[in-house]
Amino acid sequence: MNLKINIFSYINKMGNYLTTHKDEVRYKGNHVFADFTGFHGDEYVLGKFVYELMIKAIERTDMKIVHKHLEILNVDTPPGFTAFLQLDSSHISSHSYTEKSQGLLALDCFTCGPTDTLSVMNYIKDELIKEFPEIQCTYLQNHKRFNF
Repeated sequence: MNLKINIFSYINKMGNYLTTHKDEVRYKGNHVFADFTGFHGDEYVLGKFVYELMIKAIERTDMKIVHKHLEILNVDTPPGFTAFLQLDSSHISSHSYTEKSQGLLALDCFTCGPTDTLSVMNYIKDELIKEFPEIQCTYLQNHKRFNF
């Protein structure tokens, strides 16, 4: 009797024991991108709100913040902000031009760990919409990374 077994088990370089079917594609990371429009107002107020929201979203997970920074933009650049949290398993960042003519906010969250980054971004999106009903999410996409 000739049997074909389509399951492969191995230990990857990160020390994780993985089992997958032969034809199944597996991934070791997720990178979520979100774009918003209608996000305008005082760059200090909006920057602080998004920065603190990013921190709160990460604190709801098992990921750890190892460095964080908020930079308010208003000298030699359109008003806005950029914020970055360096995580033990990668990062979350935001960038915004907050003047009425632009009102743009971009966020991304990446991890090569097991955290569901789409849930992190959905939490941020929901909180933004609660606080700023005029904001619109125009793009929200989860990209799988590091297939093996």
